Amino acid sequence: MGLIRKFIGNKIAEAAIKAGHVPAEIPANEEERLQDLKRLKLIEKNIQKDKRFSSFPKLAATLTGCTQSAIHILDNETQHCKVSYGKDLPTEVMTKEAPRKLAICSHVLNNNSKPLVISDVSIDERTKHAYALAPNFPRFYAGSPIISNKGFTLGTFCVFDDNPKTLEHTKIDGLRMLADQFINIYESTVDPTYIQSEAPTDVEKIEGEYFSSATVLFSDFVGFTKKTEELDPGQLIEILDSFFSGFDKIMERFSIKKIKTIGDAYMAVGGIPDLNSDHADRTVQAAIEMINYVRGINFQQQALGNEPWEIRIGVHTGPIIAGKTSSEFDIWGDSVNIAARLENSGDRMRVNCSEETKSFLKKSYDYELKKDVELKGKGKAQIFVVKKEA
Repeated sequence: MGLIRKFIGNKIAEAAIKAGHVPAEIPANEEERLQDLKRLKLIEKNIQKDKRFSSFPKLAATLTGCTQSAIHILDNETQHCKVSYGKDLPTEVMTKEAPRKLAICSHVLNNNSKPLVISDVSIDERTKHAYALAPNFPRFYAGSPIISNKGFTLGTFCVFDDNPKTLEHTKIDGLRMLADQFINIYESTVDPTYIQSEAPTDVEKIEGEYFSSATVLFSDFVGFTKKTEELDPGQLIEILDSFFSGFDKIMERFSIKKIKTIGDAYMAVGGIPDLNSDHADRTVQAAIEMINYVRGINFQQQALGNEPWEIRIGVHTGPIIAGKTSSEFDIWGDSVNIAARLENSGDRMRVNCSEETKSFLKKSYDYELKKDVELKGKGKAQIFVVKKEA
């Protein structure tokens, strides 16, 4: 049956490509991704009858209001359906394995670790040619990447529906959390002892863990270089210490993890390791308190005849790698860079949020929208400047 299924799948793929279908690009880290897939043995392991995983697709379908759901893992040639819900028997048999070059899920591998939503598969440029050869395929698709703790996208947790539709942000985020929960549970069952290439002894080892959603806060004082010229070193250190000590207490109150200070910059992150879904709200609230704290210190400085201090804060929500080197805890990833760029291009004494952070906020705020702001190295973006709670 496997050979017949593979033969039919390849024939459909050839016909789709001839009709104009363009397969998804191969990720730049494909070799490392496949190595991580080999480490976890996700292709070989049968999880369909494992009670820890068998109910996941039904839960995803119920959460999103879709008729079908599946967990797909992709190797170099094939999309493997590991467990599914809502498919009739012939469809389940025929989609157990599918050519990767025809699979919608292959596009998720190149989607910057974000969920992919296609409202209507029959008209989307990436899928319409393949759909024309299989018109019984569901019209709606949403897939959240299944990302290992090492940060590699191994497949997707996806839902389908017979009719075109959209999904509200909370449901897409719920699908993302289910994908995270699945891989976290699965990785906990894997024997951690596997062969690794020996690294040079003089290279510092980094032990990192992938988090699909966290909120990064980056702050910096305006005109700090000038203040270093105007204030004596002891006074400068004393003022900075008073600011950072206050910021530390604010982070503790809102359960935000301080990462580090670099000169006059302060970095923190919400959502690790606790994975609380309200990390965007808590981080923005902490940022607002930081600004209020700076205003309070400024009253003291002005009473002493000193110039006030001003701060800029950037906040962005997205995936990160967090972990330890032998010397410190740190976070890495594009989300960190974006938070820093938002701070650099944002308004002083305001919280400058990305569109991603705004979409996660449950509290209501008044915003000033700054369109087409050039973020260094990132192109144009929208910045939402938080004015006050609505």
